[in-house]
Amino acid sequence: MEAFLGQFDYFVRYVFAAVAVVILLRCVFSLFRSRPRREAMATLINLADDSKITIENWETSIGRSRACDIALKDYTTVSRFHAVLALRKGGWYIFDTDSKTGVYVNGKQISHAAALKDGDTVSFGNAVMKFKSNGYGTGAKQTKSKKNTDYTNATRLVNLKDKSAYYLSGSCLIGRDKNCNICLPVETVSREHAEIYLTRDGWMVADLNSHNGTYLNGEMVFDAFPLYDGDIIEIGAYRFMFRE
Repeated sequence: MEAFLGQFDYFVRYVFAAVAVVILLRCVFSLFRSRPRREAMATLINLADDSKITIENWETSIGRSRACDIALKDYTTVSRFHAVLALRKGGWYIFDTDSKTGVYVNGKQISHAAALKDGDTVSFGNAVMKFKSNGYGTGAKQTKSKKNTDYTNATRLVNLKDKSAYYLSGSCLIGRDKNCNICLPVETVSREHAEIYLTRDGWMVADLNSHNGTYLNGEMVFDAFPLYDGDIIEIGAYRFMFRE
């Protein structure tokens, strides 16, 4: 009897150990196989190069710091902790977190916070993004009396180095002087270097007798040249793409 009990105890120990190992392996495999997938709650589309940034959290910090959820470290006009994009009960909101250059929604600076809707354009310094929700927060009531202006295809200059965007309306003076619409503070750029302006025939670029010249698609600009979507404008060491 004692021999039987000894063998039974020996058998039970090994059986339970084997069962524990099997359960542990199944838990590990199921953990990796059933890893929860993050769902895209919203999307920010960079209007400079059409790249997409996926929003996967209820609150998303945006800034130049690596600690931010969205780190725009190549944009010198973006503060270290610039803004927060959050989903609230009333829908999506953008908050300015005491940034130096401000947060703009559809071209208007916000004081602290503003509601966002599909198609709205949000600017963090010169980083210009189009907001698109993926069904989250769309149940909130929205006024239908006013129709939003679509800024997605607005005419702009895109800095090919840091992908920052400058919107154009009417006349735009480019140069080293602080009073220029686009200030490029380097010695290779004249105080008033070039001008981009709108005529009945379309957009034009003109060199303003600059010291180093203005180049359009590799050719020096004399007087004024017409601009077309995708043209490359070179001013000193800067290269811009014209988009409309």
